[in-house]
This record gives sequence, C-alpha cells and structure tokens, in this order.
Amino acid sequence: MPHLFRTRDDKLEKPRDRIPMMLASGEKVLPNWGGSAQVEKLAWWLRKLGNELAQTEHEVAAVAVRAKDTQEIAWGDAPAGARLIFLVEAETISKEGKPYRLAKMVTVAATPEQKAYFHEDRFALHRFKADEAYKVGKKGEPIRAYLDIPGI
Repeated sequence: MPHLFRTRDDKLEKPRDRIPMMLASGEKVLPNWGGSAQVEKLAWWLRKLGNELAQTEHEVAAVAVRAKDTQEIAWGDAPAGARLIFLVEAETISKEGKPYRLAKMVTVAATPEQKAYFHEDRFALHRFKADEAYKVGKKGEPIRAYLDIPGI
C-alpha cells in the first residue's frame, strides 16, 4: 500500500490526514485516511451501511512507499489525470464526541509474477502489495537479474 502521495499542486498527503475527496454523487467529503481495503474484498466493505466509494478530489502526481527496514521512501510518478480510489466508511463518533469518516485506500493484491523483485526494485509498489515476495539476482546487478530467466 502506498504510504504517501503528492497531488499535482504539490500537497503531500499521508495516513491520518484529512484528504479532500469526491463521492460518486459529486458530494465533497473530507475523511481521514486510515489504512487500505483490498479490491478483492470491496463487495464486503460496500455491504456495510453508509460505506461508499470516493476518489481524490485533486489529481495525483506521485505515490510513495516506505521501506520497513530502513524507512527509505521511494517515489513513483502517477500518469496524467490519475486519482486514487478510497472506500469511505460511514460516519462515526470519536471519543471526543466529534463525527468523522475514515477512508481506506483501495488496493489490488499482487499477481504471482509481481511477487518477484530485484534488489534495485525492493521499494516498488508491486512488492509491497504482494502477500509474498521473492528476491531475484544480486545487489548491483540489475540488468543481469532482469535477464536471468531461469532465476525468475
């Protein structure tokens, strides 16, 4: 799951932020980003009363993942016109008595082919979406690793 994203107007968004979104009805909402929901389980999420899909109001310029071991952040550019899809949960009341809505980024499980990664790609989004990942090749040999078909 991406850990950060940047909009075209250079605003950095991260979990726990209130992110401007638009529901399918066109209504604008400002939910708190809190986790993810796999697209494979989306029907289950949407059966819950009050849950609905939304997209980021602003276009996304780039997304990033943070390495668990080094905390290094790797950014990837988003295509022109990209927006992220979120599942927005029904309104809830906080411990302080204030209403809020939680938004979960919709993600896709990785295919078996996406589970293979090379040292230079260790921070790529497809690796972090995978249930499992398998390192191929050696550090410092990215081209050799890509050409090592039996190793893949």
